[in-house]
Amino acid sequence: MSANERTASPRPLPADDLPEADRETLAERLTYHGYAAGDRLARALSERGARVLARVLAATGHAMLRTVRERVSRNQAQVLGLPQDDPLVRASTREAFRLYLRYWVDTFRLRDLSREQVLDRMDATGLEHITETLREGRGAIAVLPHMGNWDAAGAWIAAEGVRVVSVAEELRPRRLFELFKRHREQVGLQIVGLNRNGGVGRKLAGALDQGSLVALVADRDLSGRGVPVEMFGRERTVPAGPALLSLTTEAPVLVCVVSTTPTGWRINIEPPIRCESTGDRRADVTALTRRLAERFEEAIASNPADWHVFQPGWPEPRATSEEPAAAP
Repeated sequence: MSANERTASPRPLPADDLPEADRETLAERLTYHGYAAGDRLARALSERGARVLARVLAATGHAMLRTVRERVSRNQAQVLGLPQDDPLVRASTREAFRLYLRYWVDTFRLRDLSREQVLDRMDATGLEHITETLREGRGAIAVLPHMGNWDAAGAWIAAEGVRVVSVAEELRPRRLFELFKRHREQVGLQIVGLNRNGGVGRKLAGALDQGSLVALVADRDLSGRGVPVEMFGRERTVPAGPALLSLTTEAPVLVCVVSTTPTGWRINIEPPIRCESTGDRRADVTALTRRLAERFEEAIASNPADWHVFQPGWPEPRATSEEPAAAP
């Protein structure tokens, strides 16, 4: 073998020969590179510069992404109990875009903060509810709505010395999931991938058995098999997983609400919810899930624009011959 042959880089496999999990569409490649570029830029700029860029991108997205804007506007209108064309709904929708871009900038920059900076930027109440519950030895389950910055909340709890295990949806392309997984692990979280192969519940139960805090963002149902609940006057579904995990392991559930502040974040950790089994597992899961949904509803109502749900929050209205269906 010649020197050139020994040092030559291996040729990449043709696309058709790649494992299915590694194949990417053009849209998936663009998505990955967009997030990767945003990560690099947010960390390269000063904090002030990154925040200015986030505001510009938020205003641009609000102006140009009509379908997304309409979805967010519908969500905000439902929460506020007002028509979509109400000035307060329009203002809250614009603010929702701003806070969502702020979420991404802060998330990308989390890895560059020291432990002391993370602790300093979080205005926290109720940490004792977690530490006292964990002393019982069964672990604990923290459930959060998509508010504020849940990644910052996880980094803060980890900085307080608590072992945190969380779940992340296995996104496409695969390297985008790996990017987010790596980011969260670098701020102190242990990540379990949520996929169709199952086994996630067993891994989380094992983490609870080891005395960990399992943190789950639980106000949006990805499976389509969630528990129907009424929130803001309309029925939607939320995941049954947190309630099922609690009832199976006897680990209590704590609702944690995170919000954005000018300099960082605020978190309120509520006392643990403990549910005794009645012997009817389905009814018990439904009852506990609806209790959690009630707490989420109160939290979202207190700060609607800080609720980062840019997908349909409720079933989309049916298209008519006069009104075309919204793009997915």
